[in-house]
Amino acid sequence: MKKVELPDFDDMIKLASKMGNEKTQIMLAEATLDILLAEITNTVTTKPEYFVGGKAPSNAHISDTYHVLGLNTEQKIQLMDLRIEIAKLTGELKEDEALFKVYQEMINVWRTQSANERGAYLE
Repeated sequence: MKKVELPDFDDMIKLASKMGNEKTQIMLAEATLDILLAEITNTVTTKPEYFVGGKAPSNAHISDTYHVLGLNTEQKIQLMDLRIEIAKLTGELKEDEALFKVYQEMINVWRTQSANERGAYLE
């Protein structure tokens, strides 16, 4: 069996830091999205021009329409951009998590090989 080499620990530390930064960026984008959605909800539940039959629209209708399309083109673009940013960052984070797991498994294989080699010396 080929001798497995340990991954570079400096690379692992940099990757862990990158993953932390990606998670922070995701949380900030999600918070921004939440604020925008709350503002939309507030607007359509307090402004009579959005009322249906004299009543504020239901939460389901707000979520299915206004939270997706916004109240105007600018909001629609802003919502789309935030969701794209969250999706890209989440994809990058998942990729980095998978790479970190590979590094961890490389360490486990190395550990097993090292133990097996030590055991062979005892025979």
